[in-house]
Amino acid sequence: MKRLLAYALFLAALQSQNDLRDVIRLVKGTEIQGRVIDPHAATELLVAQGGKRIRVLRTDILELQLVGDSVREFLDRRLALRDNVRGNWILCEWAQSHGLDNLARLQAIDMALRDDDAKAHAWLGHKQKKGEWLWPHANQRVPLRELDGLLTKEPITLLGERFALRCNGDLRANVAALFDLERLGVWLHATLGKDLQLRESLKPVLTVTWRNAADFPKWGFRPSPYYLPDPHGDEARTFFLLATRPHLLFFTGAHALLYHCMIGSVDAHDDRDRVCAWLEIGLSMLAENSLGGEAGFAVPQPSKTLDLSALQALGRDYRITHLLHLPMYGGFYQLDNSETAVAWHSAAMFTQFLLDKTNAPATREPFFAFARKALLERQGDSSSVFDATMGQRVEALEPPFVAWLHRLYGG
Repeated sequence: MKRLLAYALFLAALQSQNDLRDVIRLVKGTEIQGRVIDPHAATELLVAQGGKRIRVLRTDILELQLVGDSVREFLDRRLALRDNVRGNWILCEWAQSHGLDNLARLQAIDMALRDDDAKAHAWLGHKQKKGEWLWPHANQRVPLRELDGLLTKEPITLLGERFALRCNGDLRANVAALFDLERLGVWLHATLGKDLQLRESLKPVLTVTWRNAADFPKWGFRPSPYYLPDPHGDEARTFFLLATRPHLLFFTGAHALLYHCMIGSVDAHDDRDRVCAWLEIGLSMLAENSLGGEAGFAVPQPSKTLDLSALQALGRDYRITHLLHLPMYGGFYQLDNSETAVAWHSAAMFTQFLLDKTNAPATREPFFAFARKALLERQGDSSSVFDATMGQRVEALEPPFVAWLHRLYGG
């Protein structure tokens, strides 16, 4: 199992080394091909060409054709064609023609699962036996009705563009989850990319799903999804409950992207080490609360009802200064109690509060500046950095934050 996973990710890494799919057309008429590492940079782009790095000034660029833009268009087209069988096959061909080979294959898998589409089966190399299509798995070919049981012993890894997903059951639900993660990547770059100065993910971020909470490897007292940074695993872990979408899928995917696109690795000697726990939780929960819709066809949506979350945050028996220094494991995962729940909601709500455009004095732009210092520059949960960047002491934010929570809750 580990050998197959390592091989799949090795292929993805090898593909990223030879990846020249971004096209930069210059004012002088020439082209540069490679992968843009920092697509949101204001004045100068860093471009990867295998092991080579080159810099291109924004003022020299006439046009950019980025893989991320193709992923966004693919997902938008897929949403529009969701009930059109012929259109779905055309979409598969469109993805391949735009260099999105992994998404083309994922689309074909989805068509084979949802519609038992013969053309998709043939394109995937499936063979028929006694009227049933056979799926390759662990050096054998089996009908779909047998595949789910085999996945418990030999999980498979599905490859997307910004994400890969390893699963041990319900292939259709996990294909849908991978499409939803790709939508998350599009949303994160479109919504927060410029403000956070996110780098691009040049190889897929691994998410691992378990078919239930009982088998899930807990990180703390209760089963709760989490991201394990490099060098301790570099994977987002979640599981299915009763819903068709894995539990807190957007939260764990966003947390993983923050590390891949901003933070990097953590202390090699401490798997509990995180850079700025409350901020990581808050930004990741922002993603969780900003995406929804049918599994496999996630769309941005107005923030989910947050009144109960506001009520939980009002249950704090400590001030914000304490929240800012809570450790990730001890503060948000170790125990299954009311204090842990309050910490989660407080981090999520404080982040939402700081992003509110109506705050006076303004907090949104200073918050992004702090987030860049805390995560990108690795200055962590320093109170002095927070105070200096926000232009006011954190203690001064306590009264307006509490008033904001009361308005949100309606109390």
